[in-house]
Amino acid sequence: MKKLIITSLAICLVFFGFAFLILFEANINRTLEWWASYSRDSQTLPYSPYKIRRADSAYLRIDDANEVKFIDKHLFWKGEGAVALPEITKSGKLVRLIIKSGGTGYSNDVEAIVSGSMGNSFILGNVKVVEGEIKSVDIIKSSSWSFTPKAFWGDESLPFSGTVEKLFPTKQIMFQKQYLSGRLHGKWERFTEIGVPVFSKDYIQGVKQGTHIFWYNEPIDPVDYSNKEHETMWLEWNHLAKVKFGDKYNGNDSNKWIVEKYKMAGGSFQVKLLEHWENNQKDGLFEGFDRFGNKTFKDEYNMGIRIKHKIFDKTKTKSFDRKVDG
Repeated sequence: MKKLIITSLAICLVFFGFAFLILFEANINRTLEWWASYSRDSQTLPYSPYKIRRADSAYLRIDDANEVKFIDKHLFWKGEGAVALPEITKSGKLVRLIIKSGGTGYSNDVEAIVSGSMGNSFILGNVKVVEGEIKSVDIIKSSSWSFTPKAFWGDESLPFSGTVEKLFPTKQIMFQKQYLSGRLHGKWERFTEIGVPVFSKDYIQGVKQGTHIFWYNEPIDPVDYSNKEHETMWLEWNHLAKVKFGDKYNGNDSNKWIVEKYKMAGGSFQVKLLEHWENNQKDGLFEGFDRFGNKTFKDEYNMGIRIKHKIFDKTKTKSFDRKVDG
């Protein structure tokens, strides 16, 4: 049995070895490029761009959603008002353009193009015009239609997958955003110059989803903290970080280590605002707090509609509660 397993493994290694030689000419860079292209739209495959790529946010561009534009080439008058809507397959590929409004005043020399995200991957053909009104548009080459804006990096032609970041001069991360296939997907986080979290927001396929949290930036020590050498536990962990990281103290890795250790030891950061979202709509509790942890308001939403609203007045030590209709 062991010999059979060893033989099978040897055959597999030989097979993949030949495949490597033939397909990629034994070039590891070509292999990595192929894998990055293959796994570009995956959030689960190992070493996919979504998981490992980090890029400068300064080079990120946002292209608009796709839209059909009609260009009337007549010299003396030009038509206006035509609107075409896409009919797509379940996979999102354009199959037909439906003329919602034919407009008025168009000549017989009209060109239709698709603008927005990867618009050059579409080629539209003959535009049929009857008495100044557009009746139909032929599709020569189709592609996936985008109903929302998409992110691209630099001059790349395919939507961006990975994490973009902006840094402070100290190399501490100011903010980082995760994208999958050009849409916000995952976390959008922001930090202060010393690494304290400012907010954390969750997105799925470009829409707000899940919990969004905003914090005040003052560290809160445990009530029972006591140390003769340091006035606060926050200062204690900063001192330890100086010893551990040396010249790299106050950089991103150092600050991240301080925040993690501080929280593990019982420290915290006061929540300013807590939100819950479902498919880009407010859904669940929305709560606000002051710097001392006193609740300032509490709202409850159901699929975008506020159904309860409570304001807390700490100066009067009581709350006002009322239901919101509709």
